Amino acid sequence: MKARSNPIEILVFGTGAVGSTLAWRLAQNPLARLSVVCRSNYDAVRTGGITLNTKIWGNGHFMPHRVVRSPLEVSRVPFDYVICSNKVSPIPDDDTTARSIAPVVSPRTVLVTAQNGVGVETPLRRTFHNNTILSAICYISCLQPVPGFITQPAGIRAHAFHIGTFDARSPRDETRLAQFVKFDKAFQAIEDVQQERWCKQIFNGAWNPVTAISGLDTHQILNSSSLFLDNVQNLAREIWQVASKLGISLPEDLPEKTVSIARSSNPVVPSMLQDARRARPMEIESLCGNICRQADKLGVPVPTVKMMYDKLFSMNQAFTTAAEEKLASPGLMVPPQTLPHLDMPPARVAATA
Repeated sequence: MKARSNPIEILVFGTGAVGSTLAWRLAQNPLARLSVVCRSNYDAVRTGGITLNTKIWGNGHFMPHRVVRSPLEVSRVPFDYVICSNKVSPIPDDDTTARSIAPVVSPRTVLVTAQNGVGVETPLRRTFHNNTILSAICYISCLQPVPGFITQPAGIRAHAFHIGTFDARSPRDETRLAQFVKFDKAFQAIEDVQQERWCKQIFNGAWNPVTAISGLDTHQILNSSSLFLDNVQNLAREIWQVASKLGISLPEDLPEKTVSIARSSNPVVPSMLQDARRARPMEIESLCGNICRQADKLGVPVPTVKMMYDKLFSMNQAFTTAAEEKLASPGLMVPPQTLPHLDMPPARVAATA
């Protein structure tokens, strides 16, 4: 980072496992002043901070400088960086995140999206036409088993985050990328962030849906019914075909490596499975819905992706209904959600954007 004496103001919007890990690493810079926007873990983080047990960095704990429920509470702070690590909206092509962070974004602010899936940068660019946008791809498995406590039991690559510019418009954007990756030795600058996102999407888009629907982690699927593994492989091939049609250059054997990489790694509990086990809405639009819509535009058949999207959509509706019933009747005991079998009805066609 350039020599400076004034604080580096950073806002992390979304303190799930990935957002909390990023916040901790950024906070190691002596000039960094971290603000975090929390939801369900607000009380725990405000009172006790964030504690982490990680394989890459070891153990740690930090107290954010500010803990808030909404960016509006810190709208007067001149933020240098705003990190979007929140869940992608369940509404297709939605600008909710951009609208939420708008009060804290000035022309000087660098936006960093650390969200899952493809197409996550586009809503930010629609709202913030001239800001530098960095796209961060997460290559670690991390969880938040209880509010304010993060575990990171496994990594997929040597560097935890691969980071690149999104539609760089001037040398300034590349300079800001170089400055940002200096925050941590586990941050790696990359040239083609869209290629990297699609590469990660093949892994994420293949394993997340099947683990969420089956209730099994990656190794349990590898050691169970061939039907589950067949669906993982079919998803990987279909997503690869969409990327290829878009002109994204990816290795032809990447769909097969999606299985071999999981087999040689520690068991992974993908984010969708974490949410499904807690009966929470899953990020189906960034990981499945966007693929369906891209495939429809390109004329690429993706029957397995659409089948999974349909089932996950139904699961999300069930989770939301159960949560609403619980709120409406606090004394009512809502039975826990049971994860369905992979015997799926005909797919609902994803709406085109």
